Amino acid sequence: MPFDLFRTNFSERTGRRLSRRAVTKASAGVAVATLATGRLGRVFAAQEAASTPAASEIPTWDAIDQLFAAAAPESALLAAELIDGRCLPIHGLNAQDVLPVASSFKLWILGAVAVEIEAGRLAWDQPVAIEDRHRSVPGGDLRYALPGSSYTLRYLVERMIQKSDNTATDHVFYLVGREKIEAVLTTMGHSNPSLNVPIISTKELAFLEFAFTAEERDAFYARPVDERRRILDDDIAQRPIESLPDIDQDAPLELDRVEWFATREDLCETMNWLDLKTRETGLLPVAEVLALETQLEFVGEIWPYAGFKGGSELGVLNGTWLLHRADGRRFVYTVGFKNPTAGIDTDAAIVAMIAGRDRLAITP
Repeated sequence: MPFDLFRTNFSERTGRRLSRRAVTKASAGVAVATLATGRLGRVFAAQEAASTPAASEIPTWDAIDQLFAAAAPESALLAAELIDGRCLPIHGLNAQDVLPVASSFKLWILGAVAVEIEAGRLAWDQPVAIEDRHRSVPGGDLRYALPGSSYTLRYLVERMIQKSDNTATDHVFYLVGREKIEAVLTTMGHSNPSLNVPIISTKELAFLEFAFTAEERDAFYARPVDERRRILDDDIAQRPIESLPDIDQDAPLELDRVEWFATREDLCETMNWLDLKTRETGLLPVAEVLALETQLEFVGEIWPYAGFKGGSELGVLNGTWLLHRADGRRFVYTVGFKNPTAGIDTDAAIVAMIAGRDRLAITP
């Protein structure tokens, strides 16, 4: 499920302090492998130490494609420039392939929030009370917030994007509404929104993965959209999180069905839409929220602005960056990895991602 191993793995490599809970077993039953230290950490540190390598040291796009292919059985990337409101590809690898995106789906919730704020139906500073029915697992400190405690919508959105807090996410999800999030998929340029309809919350994903049997999942997905929507609203969304079984996960589970889905082109359009939306009155916080955490290092002299959202679960790793370069040009860099039988080789994926970042920095 969307535990954001991406955040955890990168945090380990950059030396940020992690809670014990974040590096052991997720309380939804997701078994998180011991995070790499030693050799893997040294590889990451060595790569990041050369954050502005000479052009001759940077792999070509063809070589970068090979790095991506070596990191996972399925991989994709797209580097694109944003010109006149359009994503213009610079280089792509399997950019039209549909892959699970895990917590990157939270970009669509952010888009729906922006639409609602622009319409005057929501406000960044409005209070939102924590409700037991919207608590989610596994990650996120707000899972432990007292019932009735109140936070501003902006704070919840910040936790959703920066920390991938699933309880914050689900509170925003239900505040905006499932169908409005589905509608914004088309608005934000998703090429096939039906892949995510009905869109599920993080808690619903947990129950579908860990509380449903294979037969029950088959029956659920065999039903028409309206019936699935009813089951989500009237059954799964109402179950207390305490009733979720504590099941260890030692292999990827239902990556082609119980997830959120997009192509790299879809995610480029998503970030392009958000970039354009930040220029509207009252929506600058969208840009500020996206820039709270970037995982990869982006040197300010080259990239004065970097926005980011990643997502991962066992067998899935992806990230999408919105980048403003010092010469005034704007780019999106989006990557994805999938292994249906095992975890992603995070070490190899990081090397590949860094190479693409550096190649994009010198794109003429």
